[in-house]
Amino acid sequence: MKTINASQHFSCGATSGRFESARAFAFSLAESDSALIEPELVAWIDRSSAKASPVLEGRGGPDGWHHYRVPRGGRLEVDVDGVASFIFAESSPFDSYEHFAPGPLRNVRDAQGNEFVCRAGGIDYIPLDDWTGQLT
Repeated sequence: MKTINASQHFSCGATSGRFESARAFAFSLAESDSALIEPELVAWIDRSSAKASPVLEGRGGPDGWHHYRVPRGGRLEVDVDGVASFIFAESSPFDSYEHFAPGPLRNVRDAQGNEFVCRAGGIDYIPLDDWTGQLT
């Protein structure tokens, strides 16, 4: 996963204002990253308030929010002045993954228009809704 350590001048003194400003700044950096077509925030921490998302009850410890990124496809972490960190994943439609390189999965439709995901070579079909349900 790529990490960006960014600096930002915070004009707002309030803790919540600093976090919101850092979040907006992180989003702008993620949107300008050429490796992400449609960045989606999957995990974050506000160090000044010790709040994080997601909260993993009973597991993960204080870094649970950070460990959450691995199975969720986290590709970019943006740390803003140590105030907050944000992890982004790719959320573009399956069709656009060919932008990166041919992958092991393909989207296909049956004669009735139902969408499926299958491994290259036409094996192991799974309905697209079932596949995306496993990603969240």
